Amino acid sequence: MSVLARGAATVPLLLALALTATLHLPLCGALFRCGCVTPWTGGSDHCNIHAAHGPHCPWCAHPGVGSAGFGLTLASPVAAYVLVRRRGASLSTATLAAVAAVPLAALLAGAATWLATDYPHFLARDARARIALPAGPLDCGGREPSR
Repeated sequence: MSVLARGAATVPLLLALALTATLHLPLCGALFRCGCVTPWTGGSDHCNIHAAHGPHCPWCAHPGVGSAGFGLTLASPVAAYVLVRRRGASLSTATLAAVAAVPLAALLAGAATWLATDYPHFLARDARARIALPAGPLDCGGREPSR
């Protein structure tokens, strides 16, 4: 494969990564109901991390955890693209696999983060209380005040 053809084969992957990075904040808002929106409508300016009292978005309250979640979300389309291409699939099939991997990876990263924190919301408001799931060890201000 020529250098030009190899370069052209990476363009769809780069576009999928750019889309993933652009949509990371809205994914955060959808997963955690924290208020994050697209960058052109305010991004994380609306995130509940800016509120005086919790609960605070787990990816914003714990930057290391948030970075790991974002890293997993970014790595998944690369892995899907490479694995599908290595099996001999077309560029369009590999691109579709890369794009399809993003919501799945974000869901898995978000679920792992939610389970590890005391944050009450995941996909639905007060999801932790609805399913009677105990709080995880990382504090996001989601615990009930002690009486």
